[in-house]
Amino acid sequence: MKRITQSAALVVTLVLVLGTLAMSSPKSQRARKTVTIEGRVLQVDQKARTMLVDDYWSKKLYLVNVPDSATFKITFGLNMRLSTPELWQAHKNDRVHIRCIRNQEHLAQLEDGRQVVLMTAAH
Repeated sequence: MKRITQSAALVVTLVLVLGTLAMSSPKSQRARKTVTIEGRVLQVDQKARTMLVDDYWSKKLYLVNVPDSATFKITFGLNMRLSTPELWQAHKNDRVHIRCIRNQEHLAQLEDGRQVVLMTAAH
């Protein structure tokens, strides 16, 4: 009888531990350190090396810092045939695909409900 009680207590403990680990594990979207942005370029600032991108899939605007070593893809626009375009080759209204590092820095909330989020383009 004592052995059955001990094994039942062990099983309950294992179930609780595994359940706690499963509930505390981060969600897949939040766990990723990079996020892919697909959208239309609203503004390009050559001096600050930034692009303001309106995301297709969410109601967010992304202010993307583009370092010298970062890469992105122009999916529709004047220079869309280039494999690795430079920042000066991106223009207003181009469609871009950028892999970014998640900064978790919200800059502003616009009157129409959209958020402006700061990101940094990855390699």
